[in-house]
Amino acid sequence: MALRTLIVDDTITYRKILSDMLKDIGEIEVVATAPSGVIALKKLAQEHIDVVFLDVHMPDMDGVETLKRIKIEFPGVSVVMVSGVTTRGADTTIQALQLGAVDFIRKPDSPDAAANAVQLKSDLASVLRLITLKSLTSVKSIGKGTSTQSVAVTKPLLREPARSMAALPRSFGVCVIGVSTGGPEALSKLVPGLTGPFSVPILCVQHMPPMFTKSLADSLTKKSRIQVVEGAENEPVRPGVMYLAPGGRHMVVRKTEGRVVIGINDGPPENSCRPSVDVLFRSVASVYGDHGVLAAVLTGMGNDGCNGVRALKRQGCYCITQSEQSCVVYGMPRAVDEAGLSDKSMPLEEISREIEMLLTKGRMG
Repeated sequence: MALRTLIVDDTITYRKILSDMLKDIGEIEVVATAPSGVIALKKLAQEHIDVVFLDVHMPDMDGVETLKRIKIEFPGVSVVMVSGVTTRGADTTIQALQLGAVDFIRKPDSPDAAANAVQLKSDLASVLRLITLKSLTSVKSIGKGTSTQSVAVTKPLLREPARSMAALPRSFGVCVIGVSTGGPEALSKLVPGLTGPFSVPILCVQHMPPMFTKSLADSLTKKSRIQVVEGAENEPVRPGVMYLAPGGRHMVVRKTEGRVVIGINDGPPENSCRPSVDVLFRSVASVYGDHGVLAAVLTGMGNDGCNGVRALKRQGCYCITQSEQSCVVYGMPRAVDEAGLSDKSMPLEEISREIEMLLTKGRMG
């Protein structure tokens, strides 16, 4: 069945561009377009819509306010933000993702119109694959009054026996996190739940393009008791600080003159990702392997991070995965779970407390 879409943008030219491209992709029905958030809400009340492509900046009611209304009034509708590449656009897009937008696409700004069209069509196809996958992993919906409860329908996991608690490191030298689709919302819940102070650093890869990770780091810092920064080349790794891989670039750690520093590089993508969780995790295994590593793999499509966790396990690592029911997309955690590499699978809302307990237990004796 074709996905029924609504395009919301105050620019008639962009409404037409998106409409034409979505029609070319196939399995998409552009049901309506709207020039504002107010009109979009009226059309949502009149038509069955699966996906809304929502412009970030609009007059009267901007994308964030429109998203908030959609989440309340039409909770079953997936919302994809359409963002410019300005800093203001990145800040607002991050806010929308933290509020529950499923993903975002950027308005290309290359002087090459043909290249812009190719990039936009590729981004649209990727987002639509994600939404289709998301719908397949929660295909049953049980109505309860005005609310709905999703029930995941998937085959049972084939797990290796869980590791014994005796394998839990006596203390940890670092915490690493890998996350992708649904990550900004997940991190906006997890990171503020960490009270600290911690005697170890936290290193995180969130799959994102350039510009957006700085906005995400700043947003998390404002909401949290720990400092979150975008990693930079040769920056010393400090305890109690969370380092976020910069968008579009790999982040690693290395030892230089007896201290651990951040490394940033433009190596080839791994698992079609740059930054890649596997790239970071492998470097952590080589630098921190004998100091105890706490790993968390959260919501995301694909399997990036699985091989990285495998490398960490060879050095001694305790790994937490986000449970299927609490994931936007149960891909990355599933890969780790099915490989028998997860020590504990838990709902997102419990992971902060678990990380806090594990990172502070050494101080508490």
